[in-house]
Amino acid sequence: MTHMRPTSRGIAGLSGGLLVALTLAGTQTNALAQGCVAVRGSSACMLHPSSGTNPDDANLTSGDWIASVSDRYLHSTRHFVGDEEQKQRQTAANQVINHSDFLDFGLQYAFSPRYSLAFTLPTVFSSRSQKAPAGYPTYRYETHASGIGDMRLTAYAWLWDPAKMPKGNIQLGLGLKAPTGDDNVQDAFPVAGGGAIVKSVDQSIQPGDGGWGVAVELNAYREILPRTDIFLQASYLFNPQDQNNSLTWRDNSSAVPGAVTVAPTSASYYEHYMSIPDQYFARGGMDYVLIPKWGLSVSLAGRLEGVPVNDVFGGSDGFRRPGFAVSIDPGIQVLKGRYAFNLNVPFALYRNRERSVADQIASAVSGKDVHGDAAFADYVVTASFSVRF
Repeated sequence: MTHMRPTSRGIAGLSGGLLVALTLAGTQTNALAQGCVAVRGSSACMLHPSSGTNPDDANLTSGDWIASVSDRYLHSTRHFVGDEEQKQRQTAANQVINHSDFLDFGLQYAFSPRYSLAFTLPTVFSSRSQKAPAGYPTYRYETHASGIGDMRLTAYAWLWDPAKMPKGNIQLGLGLKAPTGDDNVQDAFPVAGGGAIVKSVDQSIQPGDGGWGVAVELNAYREILPRTDIFLQASYLFNPQDQNNSLTWRDNSSAVPGAVTVAPTSASYYEHYMSIPDQYFARGGMDYVLIPKWGLSVSLAGRLEGVPVNDVFGGSDGFRRPGFAVSIDPGIQVLKGRYAFNLNVPFALYRNRERSVADQIASAVSGKDVHGDAAFADYVVTASFSVRF
């Protein structure tokens, strides 16, 4: 969704319902730059309104509407335990490979230059490739999930009157996330010796998380030189519910036909159902108006996004892959009249799959270091387009 600073030198934050994505999402519905770490939806991006030939191109006035669409694509294949890459997975060709494409549709209404309300409808199309069990006719198999994600409604307000703060301001957002996305998409999984069983796909490609949530967002900017701004974006999604009703098919009671029965010394023993985790996102950097008459600006930022080990409110039980990625995030932005376009390609510099609550319990019971892994993307491609009317 697009948030435009209604001054002649501002930044418009494009964020999906992560989400941060973003997002982060962020986002935003949720943030990005993950693979097996279940951060869904579009990420937040930044546009510099003063890149337009008309300094009022990005100004929001009472009654303005902004429609936006954003797309994010990622391909994750490199596995990490903590911050150590599991290169043997690539050598053995038994790595998990996720392909995810997030397409988010947004609509924002300005009550005044200072206050606005945004609605975001995310959609997702994902596949997950894994090594097949012995006896299956092919070496790998795929499972799929698609559909709408968890919708958001977010209210935004600038702390100060934009007309009186032309060179710097802070915008706050408060949103409600509804569990409209399916958190229990199922597909056929092959079994050893032949045949298949239908069960829930992996948490990382489920369209929704199954819980109601509250998101808080921050967008801030400050002009430091002519045609140059520094900015900061941050968001946090609070998911107070503990677990949803989606089985992970890791069974500690032998009550689920076809489930893998495990011992208390394994983290899987404590991961019967999927967790509903919090999510976080932050992005800060600088943008520069490169060619004002073309409405072209460039940006460079640092980016942090992930899933925490423990939620701020509520339990953190069940199955989750907590972890985070730190990325360098270059971007280009075009703002021309009523239209805005943004392209960002964050490249991961550091990835860390943290030890989950289930890992910690299993470590205490077994007396050994139990630490699950997760696959992360090397880079993510994010594009956004918006029009004001």
